[in-house]
Amino acid sequence: MQPHYLTLSSSGSSPWQTAGWMVTPQQISFAVISTGGSSWAISICYEDPSGTYPSPNSSAPTAFTLLAGSSNQVVTVGASIAPIAGYMFSLNAPSSAGAKVTFVSLQAGIG
Repeated sequence: MQPHYLTLSSSGSSPWQTAGWMVTPQQISFAVISTGGSSWAISICYEDPSGTYPSPNSSAPTAFTLLAGSSNQVVTVGASIAPIAGYMFSLNAPSSAGAKVTFVSLQAGIG
């Protein structure tokens, strides 16, 4: 699999990204590359973010915070919480106007 990059430079969230939950075992890692000081969060969900298999509870997936921070960090989705259906990256507060924060996802077995 090649890395998937997403860069945000103002407060907001990316659209939900669908994880390959049909790959066994699911191995997915995330990295955040920041100039420092920007507040960000990575959220995961267990409901289908594409809506193909809609949740009986809500039209949008329920977000669970996997990791939040304000510097460069990396996290791997552990076996105790996998498989996940999707993920989303949020930039809560940039360190300065136009400060860029890059989110990288990498999943084994998906081209």
